[in-house]
Amino acid sequence: MSLQYLQEVVVASADVAAATRFHREAFDLEVLEEVDGSVLLGVPGAPAGRLRLVPAQGAPADATSPEVWDLGARLLGIYSRDLDATAAAMARAGGAPRRPVTYPYGEASLSELVGRGPDGVWWTIPLAVTGAHRPSAAYDADSVRRHSELHTAVLVVADHEAAVAFFEVAGFSTLFDGEMSGAPFDELVGMPADAALRLAFMVGPEHQPARLEIMSFTGVPTRDRSTDPVGIRRLVLVADDPAATRDALLAVGAEDVGDGVLRGPVGVEIELVAEGAR
Repeated sequence: MSLQYLQEVVVASADVAAATRFHREAFDLEVLEEVDGSVLLGVPGAPAGRLRLVPAQGAPADATSPEVWDLGARLLGIYSRDLDATAAAMARAGGAPRRPVTYPYGEASLSELVGRGPDGVWWTIPLAVTGAHRPSAAYDADSVRRHSELHTAVLVVADHEAAVAFFEVAGFSTLFDGEMSGAPFDELVGMPADAALRLAFMVGPEHQPARLEIMSFTGVPTRDRSTDPVGIRRLVLVADDPAATRDALLAVGAEDVGDGVLRGPVGVEIELVAEGAR
């Protein structure tokens, strides 16, 4: 029994048409399907790392945009071969990119930008370095493509250990779990100088996209935005045995909300599917 990868992320959008334009113009995602007012975006030929936009139900009680560190399913990630060009494209499309930052990463360094898109969704965008980025079917099929398919979804949580353990029970493994602090990270996400973030990077057995990250913050005031009617609502995860994985998650506290959907950490909905089921 094991989770394999994140096939699709469902985002509740205040304006599906406007959000569709943003993701096409900023990240070169293409419309793969339009059904009942929802739009599925992705890279043709890439089997996963897709983004489904659905109409939001209701207006948010708090009209301000969430901060990166506010609790909830908070960020999505995509690779870029040119961070400056991506930042410019995001800005033209109506997003709010921060300046790219380079920081120590293991024995080397990593360049990345963080920016906000529609519906309070933040984006984490690392520079794709040949031979160094994680597997990407989109890049394998097109060596000059600027952006990959979605490569990650990020949950910002209050109880870091519990959230990591939740997904480990279902078969994801943790490649990295550590604290990041100091000037580069302050600038990357806009947090105060005395704050720190902790990040766990979780993958399936083949490290296929999209993957999952658990993030938590200290030294910065957080708000619980997990019930906002707009933003990341659901993770559609491929499992080699969906029934057994479902039982394992229920045993560690997942909530059954009906129609085969579970509720996990910070209220995120989880739908388990078999390979090729969607």
